[in-house]
Amino acid sequence: TVARTRDLTQNNLKPATEAFSKASNAAAQCGRGNLDAVAHSTQIYLTGMQDLSRQYVTAVQGLMQHAFDGSKAFAGATSLQDAMVVQVNLTRASIQLALGEGAKLQHAALKLTERACAPLTQRATAALELTKPSRTA
Repeated sequence: TVARTRDLTQNNLKPATEAFSKASNAAAQCGRGNLDAVAHSTQIYLTGMQDLSRQYVTAVQGLMQHAFDGSKAFAGATSLQDAMVVQVNLTRASIQLALGEGAKLQHAALKLTERACAPLTQRATAALELTKPSRTA
């Protein structure tokens, strides 16, 4: 009876041990893939933020140059009416320039977000696909 029990236990443990080993390896591989996706996403984000920062600095420099040019035009006004026309034109152009630069920066930030999230989205989709067989069972 003891020999038979030992034989049954060993025969039943072997498939369970192999299944556990296979599941452990799959989990480790999945975790490695997740870490790779996070690292790739972070790299995209950091590089993109550098580019976005450069675009921001360029936009601010353009706005500052516009304000400087406007102040020179304002200083060159010969009458109160000329000064008011310069001020109105400067204000209108400044608002249009700021809105245009803001839209460009917003678009660049949105594109960066999409690019940075892409590896994570792909990884989540792959993980979801791995769980399909167990969800249907």
